[in-house]
Amino acid sequence: MEPLVSVVIPVYNATKYLARTLDSALRQTHKNLEIILIDDCSKDDSLKMMYDYAARDSRIKVLESEKNQGVAAVRNRGIQEATGEYIALLDSDDVWVEDKIERQIKLLKENNAQIAYSSYSFIDENDQPIMHPFIVPEETTYKQMLCCNDIGCSTAMVDATIFKKHPFNKEFYHEDYVLWMELLGIPVKAVGITDVLVNYRYSSGSRSFNKVNAAKQRWIIYRNALNMNLIKSSTAMLGYMFNAFKKYRK
Repeated sequence: MEPLVSVVIPVYNATKYLARTLDSALRQTHKNLEIILIDDCSKDDSLKMMYDYAARDSRIKVLESEKNQGVAAVRNRGIQEATGEYIALLDSDDVWVEDKIERQIKLLKENNAQIAYSSYSFIDENDQPIMHPFIVPEETTYKQMLCCNDIGCSTAMVDATIFKKHPFNKEFYHEDYVLWMELLGIPVKAVGITDVLVNYRYSSGSRSFNKVNAAKQRWIIYRNALNMNLIKSSTAMLGYMFNAFKKYRK
């Protein structure tokens, strides 16, 4: 029997893109899914759209936050509610390729790994491709991730046992990067698919759009989350800036 995969999607004011995101999850060639949607007090029609989709497909489960908590807390709730053997993350404006889950399950089993990730392309507000795709290595490590985050959040699928023991840290802006570093430091094994399996929406509203703030937040992580000294932090920062330039080149 196919393993159950829980797809965790945090939602906040996402009506513009949510349908395309959900359709990409529902069209997966791997059908044994539970799709957990958590609304973080949206002010638009996101919640109605979520319930409309849930009425049409029993694999969808809708949760509501009592107050706005932020994406880290919302993801943590979804992960704790998940019942699947694996947990896949998907942001509410990103889009999966149809065989993403199927290929990542195969990769995890073949490599006895706990984290799977993939390459991804960039799309704008109108679903048009922009920039060059980000091509990931077939395996990544703590040392390599110091200078380049190879694990895009919407590309990640993680062994549920690992995920439930290690929640996202709400204190940091790039909570996903902090978690990947925590897991790789255990260490767990993370393997990648070099093919593009995710379309990542890159727009003026996305967190990665503001490069100055992103760099500032990475420095904070080096110093406060990873407890690196000034020299090591500076060296890693240079590598981060170099790789960010390559990643977001036009």
